[in-house]
Amino acid sequence: MTAFELVGWAGNAAFFSRFLVQWLASERAKQTVAPASFWWISLFGSAALSAYTIGKGEPVLVAGYLVNGAIYVRNLVLRRTASEGSGPSLIVLVLCAIAAAVLIFATGAAKPREDWTDARGWFLAVVIGQSIWSSRFIVQWWMSERRRVSYFPVAFWWLSLVGNVLLFAYAVHLRDRVLIAGYCIGPIVQIRNLMLSKGRPVQSAGSA
Repeated sequence: MTAFELVGWAGNAAFFSRFLVQWLASERAKQTVAPASFWWISLFGSAALSAYTIGKGEPVLVAGYLVNGAIYVRNLVLRRTASEGSGPSLIVLVLCAIAAAVLIFATGAAKPREDWTDARGWFLAVVIGQSIWSSRFIVQWWMSERRRVSYFPVAFWWLSLVGNVLLFAYAVHLRDRVLIAGYCIGPIVQIRNLMLSKGRPVQSAGSA
């Protein structure tokens, strides 16, 4: 097992555990909630899988992990304070994530694998899947900013489910066991959260 694979498995372990933490908290509350530990574990997992996908030459996945990492940080900021304008804004954090991505690719630290765009259909699938997968946290951030508290709208789980299915299919196409493991459990948690959210108003994640 290579160093990149070890980092990738560490990232997967973080993503598995974050949703286990969120799932258990939601089951106890009988509604969708997320404790602060969800965001800290998410941030670690995003950093680890960013490193792994850099090593695998998957720039679309790298970009998604970096942008989501910025949103995780913003949610932690929202949990710490409800005062208007305090802490770094999401726009600043996302711009920092984009700048980091540009720097990584400009310096040659990450190079797409040679056959990255050969299969046009799969290339389109990963772009659409990653766009939907990342948009879930953009929607979650936008709704959280409006209410000044971090929480999950129902749309978050629908976007998660659709994006997850597409990225899981792409991972199977690559026969990458790290990525397959990372995306195979998600739909179970997403469907369960949709069940918990059905017929209930959106609840603040800060209540967990």
